[in-house]
Amino acid sequence: MDFQTLIDKSLTVFNEHGYHRTDMELLMEQLQIRPSDFKREFTDFEDLITKIFYSLCSESDAATAEIDKNSTSLELLYASTISSYRIQVKYRFFFMDLGAIINNHEPVKDRYFELISLRKAQLIHLFTLLHQENIFVEENFTGSYENLANQMTMLSDYWPTHNQIIFGKEIFHFQYYSKLVFSMVLPFLTKEGLKSYKKILGYDKSDR
Repeated sequence: MDFQTLIDKSLTVFNEHGYHRTDMELLMEQLQIRPSDFKREFTDFEDLITKIFYSLCSESDAATAEIDKNSTSLELLYASTISSYRIQVKYRFFFMDLGAIINNHEPVKDRYFELISLRKAQLIHLFTLLHQENIFVEENFTGSYENLANQMTMLSDYWPTHNQIIFGKEIFHFQYYSKLVFSMVLPFLTKEGLKSYKKILGYDKSDR
């Protein structure tokens, strides 16, 4: 069993049983491999968790690169949100126990903090572009774009938990939550921005 197959099959086990109920014994049983075979690819349980997380990061980067760069900045924001939420469903065990995993695995914690810092900077830059494009109003106080970036990042990491509580653990309504988080931009939109927002979500059809 090669490295990527082990990652994919381990991810299935974690998603089915959850982080807290998955250990090396269960993994060996579910993967139907010997510990020696596992050791050829991973040094230990923490190394596996870390590399699954790195796989998530790589998949997210690849998905972002595939988004049509000819889209408007507001379209890019919505498309990237949907793309990100699809990937979160695939790696959902991380987000079901995000706090515990971060606290128990230092390499994941370090990488996670790098990511949220980068995501925040990217969002603020995007909001600035939206202002230049007359889609966003100017900040009504210093730091309002930063606040919006923090709010969107925070909710983006915890929507899977809310989904499981409200809708159950079998179906993840990533499109519903994408629209919900995307709606956080509404107070920042200009008149032109609101037109673009309605067009992106298909709301403008009812106005004709």
